[in-house]
Amino acid sequence: MGLQSSVDVPCITSAAAANDLAQRRGWPMLYDATCQFRHAKLKDLHALWCAMAERDGDIPYRLEMTARLLQPYMRMLVLFERVVAAGSSRRYRVRLMGSSLVEALQDMTGRFLDEALPGRYLPRWYMKNDITLATGAPLRMLVRGDTFDRSYLVGEYICVPLRAGGGEISLVLAAAYFDGTRPWTELAAEECQRLGLELPACV
Repeated sequence: MGLQSSVDVPCITSAAAANDLAQRRGWPMLYDATCQFRHAKLKDLHALWCAMAERDGDIPYRLEMTARLLQPYMRMLVLFERVVAAGSSRRYRVRLMGSSLVEALQDMTGRFLDEALPGRYLPRWYMKNDITLATGAPLRMLVRGDTFDRSYLVGEYICVPLRAGGGEISLVLAAAYFDGTRPWTELAAEECQRLGLELPACV
């Protein structure tokens, strides 16, 4: 898959705007800025990031997230790097990908998203990373596993921003837990009621 010259997704800077766009485009995904995670390890990773950010008074550096700290979450982690070359639009490279995500999705380690994903799904993946970097804050996301034809799975994600070695906020550390025991329609209806949102068009 060749380089995509642009990705059709506007600049999104809030969970509310992301939910509005997903609703209008019929994407099976919900954003939750309250970060009320269901999965215990996602709660723990959220607490770890918040503790480091509070200690530093700023967004943590990637180097601070050591292998020892991240060991309990390694299987469910993925690290995205935003790359912007002179005169070109942004791209996202997958720097690492844990084994449980490889099983649920596919191995994209070392590849750009525009090389690894069907073009019609790129805006959804870009939006997740764009909003995390734009807000500089943790984000919770629920998404149906459509990208690799696993729509029977629902993924709960945490996405947090990190600083690269030079201090630029260009990395998104995400972790996901996938479950196939409850359908997207049921979970989405519960979440929309809790968050006071209109039911997505895809439900």
